[in-house]
Amino acid sequence: MGYLADVNFLIALLHARHSLSERAVAWLGRQEQAGSILLCRVAQMGVLRILTNPTWLKGEVLSAAAVWDAWDLLLTDDRFTSIQEPAGIESEWRLVTRDFAPGRHVGTDTYLAAFARAGGYSLLTFDRGFHQFEGLEVEIPD
Repeated sequence: MGYLADVNFLIALLHARHSLSERAVAWLGRQEQAGSILLCRVAQMGVLRILTNPTWLKGEVLSAAAVWDAWDLLLTDDRFTSIQEPAGIESEWRLVTRDFAPGRHVGTDTYLAAFARAGGYSLLTFDRGFHQFEGLEVEIPD
């Protein structure tokens, strides 16, 4: 089983001034298995969106080129691997969101929860809200 990386974990890992950066780096330092940290396109999009957005990061904003360089550096580490959507993700995503009330956010978090469930992965995140998704294994770095 691998760890599907959530956007918030990746941002903490890639932005040294993030409040959870030390925890992300320490957790990563304890990982040894090649290919165990999984990167998907949606998380990649979230990282690019947030790290280049001055509304989120104010004076700490990065250029898109700097984010791409950091992403490329991640991929030189054999613990990281990019993966495609697993079979069955759409049916899982529908299950995850079916009972959400109108107005409840059904975006990136629900997609990543469905992705992890469909692929049999643990979700690597700092967001304890992922515990709401039944059948989802969650890894919160300490």
